[in-house]
Amino acid sequence: MRRPSAPLVISVIALFAALGGTSYAAAKITGHEIAKKTIKGGNVANKTLSYKKVKLDTLGGDQIDEAKLGSVPNADHATAADSAGNADKLDGLDSAAFMTVKPRAYEARRGSMTDFGSNAALLTLADLPGGTYVVTAKLTYDNDGVTENEECTLHLPGTDDVTDFRVGTTETVFLQQVVTSAGSFSPYVSCTSDADDDIFGYMNIIANRVD
Repeated sequence: MRRPSAPLVISVIALFAALGGTSYAAAKITGHEIAKKTIKGGNVANKTLSYKKVKLDTLGGDQIDEAKLGSVPNADHATAADSAGNADKLDGLDSAAFMTVKPRAYEARRGSMTDFGSNAALLTLADLPGGTYVVTAKLTYDNDGVTENEECTLHLPGTDDVTDFRVGTTETVFLQQVVTSAGSFSPYVSCTSDADDDIFGYMNIIANRVD
């Protein structure tokens, strides 16, 4: 077997030196050896960076196209359509359902009455929208008849408020009830009478919405 020539030995040594040097350099390159702003998007393979590679609390509006963000998913809803439909609501309620967009107080008034009929509707607050209200009525009753025991009633969905009183000359009557109704309703006041009793001054019904 012939001995390898000197040029061949030198060539082999040079080849191994070149290969070993490249591997050594690749294994030792760190962030300190990379100049800032030299690696561009084109040097990174598509879809290779995960969320774990992004430092927390570093992305802002300038880095995110908000127009491409979808509705926030909600685990409490069974389908994506449900989630999207409720993303613009608060606790499932549209903004139109909240206090700031609704009338909060309603009132009806009526002046003095003479010789009103027993249990006739004396005053009505018509067509309150559905909701929860504190409804209050006030009137001054003057008993001119022979019957001393009278009563006035605030008529409401559910439970009426009834006040019984013994009338001497005049009696200021207050009626109040909290009521919840899914649909519109019209509270009204009636009082018993022997047909020659009167109402002094103004009678009113006030409804304050509380939902």
